[in-house]
Amino acid sequence: MTSKKPPVSKIPPMRLSPFLPVGKFLRTSLGVLERITETIGAILLAAMTLLIFLQVIIRFKVIRSTIPWTEEIALMFLVWFGLTGAAIGIRKGTHIGVEFLFALFGPKTKKVVNIFIGLLIILFSVFLLIEGIALVQGTIDVFLSASLLSRGLCVYLAVPISAVLMLLYSIEFIINQFTTGGNNNDV
Repeated sequence: MTSKKPPVSKIPPMRLSPFLPVGKFLRTSLGVLERITETIGAILLAAMTLLIFLQVIIRFKVIRSTIPWTEEIALMFLVWFGLTGAAIGIRKGTHIGVEFLFALFGPKTKKVVNIFIGLLIILFSVFLLIEGIALVQGTIDVFLSASLLSRGLCVYLAVPISAVLMLLYSIEFIINQFTTGGNNNDV
């Protein structure tokens, strides 16, 4: 009587990463933060568009004059929208990259390059955070001319807040290199 060997599975055994619980918690928390940031960004974009439209209509059709504060507020919304949008771009992996060159690498090299990129973004985010805080502190008592809002709190506070978002999203990006095999689009 010959004994049959059980069939050998061609699927490699799944390795559980020690980062998996941290990665899941971070992914969920940052997903909520991303949705909040995107919602605020959409509101800012709509408000900015409305303000500029209002300014154009009033300037050329109604009273042929301007409302002085609309330009400042629209610019403030644009700064917040742009900087928080850059942070979301880091989370979604839509930051600038050289895809042609990156496609030539194997999976292990891609993972190492991704970790290096994540570390560079973390360094930049820390620099942006430190300099952004200094910028806010240096301009907190400077006021916008028409709206009389604090330039430091209403405009430049976007820099350190976006830096914190970029820092968190970069940490998540690096953790994803260990938990999801580097696929950052499984968010």
